[in-house]
Amino acid sequence: MLHELLLPEVRKFIKDHQNDDPFLLSLKGKKSPDFPWKEAIEQIQSLQKAKNKLPLWYQTEGIIWPPPISVEQSSSELTANFKSELIQGNSIVDLTGGVGVDSTFFAEKASEIHYVEVNENLAELAKHNFKILDKTNITVHNQSAETFLARNKRKFDTIFLDPSRRVEDRKVFKIEDCVPNLYEVIPKCLEFTDQVLVKLSPMVDLSLLIKDFSPAKIWVVSVSNEIKEVLCLIKPQKSMTRISAVELKNHGKIMAFEFDSEEEALAQNEYSFPLKYIYEPSSALLKTGTFKLIGQRFRLKKLHQHSHLYTSDEKALNFHGRTYLLKAQIKADKKFIAQIVPDKKINVVTRNYPLTTEQIKKKFGLKDGGKDFLIGTTLMDDKKALLWCEKI
Repeated sequence: MLHELLLPEVRKFIKDHQNDDPFLLSLKGKKSPDFPWKEAIEQIQSLQKAKNKLPLWYQTEGIIWPPPISVEQSSSELTANFKSELIQGNSIVDLTGGVGVDSTFFAEKASEIHYVEVNENLAELAKHNFKILDKTNITVHNQSAETFLARNKRKFDTIFLDPSRRVEDRKVFKIEDCVPNLYEVIPKCLEFTDQVLVKLSPMVDLSLLIKDFSPAKIWVVSVSNEIKEVLCLIKPQKSMTRISAVELKNHGKIMAFEFDSEEEALAQNEYSFPLKYIYEPSSALLKTGTFKLIGQRFRLKKLHQHSHLYTSDEKALNFHGRTYLLKAQIKADKKFIAQIVPDKKINVVTRNYPLTTEQIKKKFGLKDGGKDFLIGTTLMDDKKALLWCEKI
């Protein structure tokens, strides 16, 4: 199939129709049965999914794309570049190669990369794309992670694992459900390296991760306040795990909040009713579970033990999340809310509130939009409150 996709007429079709609706294109396939319509249209689907996620690959002439679902599951160039900054040493094994995006970025940092992939089609496409991208320091191994380790006889500086979280067409996120089985493969990896970097689901239980693998470091990585992946660095020696909430920005800018469990355990919350500014931690920061250290680091007071919203009279600098200017604490009254939001456009957020955002919008006839926010929460006296705010 790779040969057919490289034919000039097929490449021209893909280029000419790269912005067209794949479904409408598929209706034309019946007119030319000898043309590889299905595969060409899949190329267009993958190309469209990759436009923002993989701009370097998108702009490179001659790339042959894997199926759309593989592009969906692959790392973005932004997150792959971040992982490449964590990699140490000159010999790297990408034990679950997939599309090959991570290997491509590892190849910028290390002199010797081994890409391992059990799927023959993905391995063939990756080999072609590595050549197009001029990544001559990547060796392709079309075999399973387990087979590669069983046959291996040498040491590597780092082994990277991104286990599949899709089993028999269903998504999984528990560590034990991923393929390969991390409980089996990580001990084998540590026979051949001093550090294993693992990419896990955004939904993984961090406490279980720490309990079962005693990682040296965990990164909760988000882009545009959406958690994209959890990275875990495992080393043979035991030490206290350091955890970082990381927000990736374009052009390499990174916001990070780092701590260990002992720091969080020793920190103390101070509480207050809403002051001039209200703070909503980023999704990555909330995922780490550091609910006391946030207040201590940024000199903030918490609204309630379980609300995970903070407040202050002086604006905190470089807060890892949203900062709001409090306009007023208002009544949960439809007529009153209609007066302050006459066009009914306001963004709704809830933290420890009996109604969901959708229930609040329905109850008061609101819709998303505008620059203001309505935050439903619980205050330190256990009373429910609606805070009318402007995002800074």
